Amino acid sequence: MAVQILRSALTTVGCLAVIGPSLAQQSPEVVVEAPRVVTTTGKGGQELYSLVYKVNYSDLNLATHSGAVELEKRVKESAVRACAQLQKLYPLSGETNPPCVDAATKHAMVQANQAIVAAEKGTR
Repeated sequence: MAVQILRSALTTVGCLAVIGPSLAQQSPEVVVEAPRVVTTTGKGGQELYSLVYKVNYSDLNLATHSGAVELEKRVKESAVRACAQLQKLYPLSGETNPPCVDAATKHAMVQANQAIVAAEKGTR
């Protein structure tokens, strides 16, 4: 019985030792995911592709107006780059990137705004 408890304790400590550093080292970032639906001739007819960019903001003070504006700028620039890359990889005739950029920016700004609000609350 004591051996079984010791094994469980060691397993728990081992899991925490592996998980702990990864949780502590997460850098503040916003995930920008650019979507692309591609029509195929196979079963189902459509496939969804996406490209993910991670926007780090550890160098920004989001509690300031300039920090929040810079994060929004980075998110939009990443959305434009991701959508342009998807257009190169999976070109669609006659379609421009604004729907892709708008969708990627909209979803990423939800995360960015949450980070900004949290930073503002932290300074009060």
